[in-house]
Amino acid sequence: MSSLRAFVLRIPCRNTALRNGSLREAGQMRAQMSQRYGRFYSTAAESQRAGSGRRIKLSYAIAATTVLCSASYLSGLLAPPELFQVLNPRPAPPPPPADSDEGRKVVEKVERELNNLPLLRKCREAPDADEWYETRPYAMPPERLANHFTGGVLRSPGRIAVPPIVRAKKDETEAWVFIHLGRGVCGHDGIVHGGLLSTLLDEGCGRNAMLAFPSHIGVTANLNLDFKAPTKADQFVVMKTKLIEVNGRKAIIHGQIEDLNGKVLVTAKALFIEPKFASAVNMAGVSAVYPHLQRSVLHMAGPATRAEGGGQVIDAVPDTEEKNKTK
Repeated sequence: MSSLRAFVLRIPCRNTALRNGSLREAGQMRAQMSQRYGRFYSTAAESQRAGSGRRIKLSYAIAATTVLCSASYLSGLLAPPELFQVLNPRPAPPPPPADSDEGRKVVEKVERELNNLPLLRKCREAPDADEWYETRPYAMPPERLANHFTGGVLRSPGRIAVPPIVRAKKDETEAWVFIHLGRGVCGHDGIVHGGLLSTLLDEGCGRNAMLAFPSHIGVTANLNLDFKAPTKADQFVVMKTKLIEVNGRKAIIHGQIEDLNGKVLVTAKALFIEPKFASAVNMAGVSAVYPHLQRSVLHMAGPATRAEGGGQVIDAVPDTEEKNKTK
C-alpha cells in the first residue's frame, strides 16, 4: 500500500515538472525510462532484423540449390557419371544370332580387336617373349562343344564371341588370358555376372594346376574369390593365373581378372587336388577309345600358337600334350 501511494505521489511531480517546462527534469525522466524499458525495445528490433536476415539467406540457399540440381541433372543427361551408369544402365539390344550377317560381323570385329590389343602386342614384343607361347582354348569337335559351358553354350556374338587368347609360360607356371565379355553375360544389366567370373577363374586356375600334375588331371577343392570392382560388360579383360605351390597331389593357384588399364576386378585363390586314381589312368589307352578326352582334360589348353613374321603358326597340340601322348 505504501509503494502504491509513493507511485501515485510521484506522478504529479513528473506532470508538474513537465508543466513548468523544466527541461532538465524531463530529460532526466526520459533517461530513466530509457534505462528501464529500452533494453526490451532494442531486443525486439534486433530479433526482427535477425529474422529478416535469416529469411534472405534461406532464399539464397534455396535458389542456389535449385540451380545446382538443375545443372547436375542436365550434365547427367549429357554425360552420365560412372556410378549412375552402373545403377541405372541404358538398355542394350539382345545379342544377334550367330548365323546372321550381323552376328558374323560382331565375331569378326571382336576377333580383329582381340589380336590387335595394345597390351597383347606389348606382351608379344616383350624381351622375354620367347619364354611364352600362345594357345587358343576349346579346340574340341562340335559335338563336345555343344554342351561345354564356356566353350560352347556361351560361344556366340554378344557373349563370348571368340575363343580367348592364352599366353602361357613354357614352364606352365603362369598364364595371361585375353578374353572379350559381351553384354549377354550380365546379371545386373551392364555388369558381368559374378558367377561367370568365378567360372573363368576356376577354368584358368585349373589349367595351371592340371598342367602341374603328372597325370594332367585335377579337380577343384576350394576357390575363394574377392570382388574388388564391378566388371563392365562389352570389354576385353585379362585373367592372370600363377602357380604358387605344388605339394604332392595338391596345387595352389592365384588368379585375378583385370581390365586393360590394370585395374583389378576380381582376385582368386584356389586349391586343386589330383585324384588318387589319376596315376592309374592309362591316357594312351583311353585316348584310343575316346580320342578327344585327353584334350578336354587339359581344360583350357588348346592348340599352341606362336607368332612368326607378323602371323601365327598353329601347332597340332601343345608341347605338354605331345609329351604325354608319347609315353
